[in-house]
Amino acid sequence: MLATVGIGVQGVAKLLVTVVVGRVFGTETLGQTTALLSLSVFVALLWPNAAGNTASRFLAIALRGRRSDAAVNRLLGVSMLVSSVVLAAVTVPVALAWGNGPGMALGGAAVVVGYGLYCYARGAQLGYDRAPRVALWDSVTSVLALGLLVVACVARLEPFVLLPLAIGYTVFAIACWPRGNGLSPASGEPAAGVLGFAAWNVLAVVTSNGLLQLTMISAQVTSSAHDAGVYAAAFTLATPASMLGQALGQVLVPAFAHRTDGGSLRSRGALLLVVGFAAASAVVFGLVALLAGWFLPIVYPAEGAAAVADLRYLMVAVWVFTVGLVPAALLLAAGRSRQVALASVAGFVVGAGLMAVLGPIAGVAGGTTGFLVGSAVNLVAVVGLGVRTSAVPRQSVGNVA
Repeated sequence: MLATVGIGVQGVAKLLVTVVVGRVFGTETLGQTTALLSLSVFVALLWPNAAGNTASRFLAIALRGRRSDAAVNRLLGVSMLVSSVVLAAVTVPVALAWGNGPGMALGGAAVVVGYGLYCYARGAQLGYDRAPRVALWDSVTSVLALGLLVVACVARLEPFVLLPLAIGYTVFAIACWPRGNGLSPASGEPAAGVLGFAAWNVLAVVTSNGLLQLTMISAQVTSSAHDAGVYAAAFTLATPASMLGQALGQVLVPAFAHRTDGGSLRSRGALLLVVGFAAASAVVFGLVALLAGWFLPIVYPAEGAAAVADLRYLMVAVWVFTVGLVPAALLLAAGRSRQVALASVAGFVVGAGLMAVLGPIAGVAGGTTGFLVGSAVNLVAVVGLGVRTSAVPRQSVGNVA
């Protein structure tokens, strides 16, 4: 609950940022801002997000086994700092190619760095079972980001509207950076297998979570600036809903890391968890879609009415995507990142292919269709793995297949 509240606060903060940007600076700036935020999240999937998932699992195992996690922290920390520099450098030319000015491009790069460090630090703290600390700093930094955004809007600093979020994420990372479990290094194990687990996790998160971000990127590339701005209004309201599954998944990885059933969905508890979450999220997402015609024009007066159909279609796709995160997290907790990654490749290829084909023809709806079909393929694949899996030996920090 605490982890969900924390990520929910961050989601609301990001939503409020886009709402304020849309109201103050207009539809086109809203589209540009949302596209850059999607780019930052997508780029974070190329290492930081996977590093956070890896930290949550390996730090939890080390803590439960009363072993030092110094080697794991050192290895993942260095990899994070290096990847942040590389990914930020890649982001700037992409942002400029999309027609953004230097200020927006640098702001996008800053969000890439800040959000990546945030993902890693958050995963590490959940590995230490510090959900209250995570929820506290999620709340503090969200308020900080919103306060800085107000300053940017009052000063009419349109090129720098992304910096408040970047600063909030960075402050969270500094406050929650993993500093070890305090156990003697002599009690630790080598960090063998950590990078291998993380590398397969990169493929897993890119081929599943990446499709969601590609829908907004596809809208920005294949549609007019106005249509992309309207779609951004729907997208910014749909993505916080997907955070429910992400929040639960982040908790499940460290919590289930010690089970020896290989992430099987044949166990009554795991099956009830997946089915219960699917049913509960269906009710929540269904209400959002049902009430879209009422609240969208209130939140986005200029774009809301036109975005209702986009949001309703997108909520169906987001529900399928979100449900798939839970069985995938159970498999990741069992150390099966390679199988999750390979299972998700087919869905990503199908979804991205449909976006490329349908985007120029159907506009923003083409991107949503690709996301829906790709997510459905991913869901079937991870559920199939969970049903067919058998018990596997418990893995330690230094033994990951």
